[in-house]
Amino acid sequence: MPQNTKQTANMIRTIHYPILLGSAAFAFLEFFLPIYGKELGASAVQIGSLFSIWAIAVALLRPLVGIGLDRLGRKRFFVAAIVCFAGSMLIFAFAIDIPGLLGAQMLRGLGSAMMWISAYTIATDLAASDERGGAVGHVDEATARGQLYGGVAGFVLLTILPEDIGWQTVFLAYAALAALGAYFGWKNVPETRPTSVSKDERAEKLSTQLYKLMTIVFVTAASSSMIRPIFLIFLQDRFTTDIATLVLAIIPSGIVSSYLPSRLGKLSDRFGRTRLMSIGLIGSGLLSFLLPLLPNLIWLAVLWTVESVGWAIAAPAEEAMVADLTGRSVRGRGYGLYTLAASLGAIAGPLVGGWLYDMVGERIPFYLNGVVLLIGALLVLIFLRPASRATQSTDRPA
Repeated sequence: MPQNTKQTANMIRTIHYPILLGSAAFAFLEFFLPIYGKELGASAVQIGSLFSIWAIAVALLRPLVGIGLDRLGRKRFFVAAIVCFAGSMLIFAFAIDIPGLLGAQMLRGLGSAMMWISAYTIATDLAASDERGGAVGHVDEATARGQLYGGVAGFVLLTILPEDIGWQTVFLAYAALAALGAYFGWKNVPETRPTSVSKDERAEKLSTQLYKLMTIVFVTAASSSMIRPIFLIFLQDRFTTDIATLVLAIIPSGIVSSYLPSRLGKLSDRFGRTRLMSIGLIGSGLLSFLLPLLPNLIWLAVLWTVESVGWAIAAPAEEAMVADLTGRSVRGRGYGLYTLAASLGAIAGPLVGGWLYDMVGERIPFYLNGVVLLIGALLVLIFLRPASRATQSTDRPA
């Protein structure tokens, strides 16, 4: 490997541990925040609002953060995001009512609005155009590993600790991990905002291709997020209500998300973004048709894991394409709009999925997701020009 490529890879890895440490609480929250909220007397509407307020905060702030990244720099937003996560975990640790949980979720939403835009921007600033798929895959891997390791550790702690101190202890640990991640981010992550901008770069505008990508992202994100919240409900309704068994069933999927994105992301560097996006969406779509038909939990867990492979193929290609379609002077704004589309899809999808599951049939959301993902793959091939590798922007930092 050439020396400059080694140096670039080492710089990209500087964002790995800050992201991993900052993300440690997220999977645990998905499982146990509704349970804890219910223990505090929250209604179903109030529990739903705990997730809605986070998603709305993320969606509203991301475009503004993208502008800030281009004007003020990437690193400060990256570090500030993890500081927000640490503060949010502290509030969770000591929250004794629903307003406290809402405040913690709002602060976590602020951190989430800053984290992945800045992380993707830093990673793609550091990477050459034919290395971006692997670079953004590292970001996704770090996030997934943090959620996997942190979720398992939190579950174990909550199981073995006395009930009256379990929740508080777990979130104090998460706060300490996030604070450590912020320190590593401040100490090791480089600032990648260009110090000088040419006349041509100052005149750069966002590509119309980016808006086409945003439309596809919104549709596919809404579809996939329609499935994820009801997946556990489906498992409980069909197979078991034992939480430990359910956790074991989804861990293999978490392992796939933790170790494959950077490796599969390199395929899009070699064979082209549109081709890999389409392959990933087609694979996930076809598997979605099969998921509700499987006879037992083992087979369903296997197929859910295989579907995660499809997303590990599609997501890095999709994320790297944003950098291909934007120059460095507007890349933060590009990722701000891209992640806004994903956020809006994540808000709309669960509402549709939950209604279909309750009112139409438990299999219908899975079938609809399959149809939408196959249509998404077709739209990628029609509206996003195919290329053997990234060609739009070839910048590499000196």
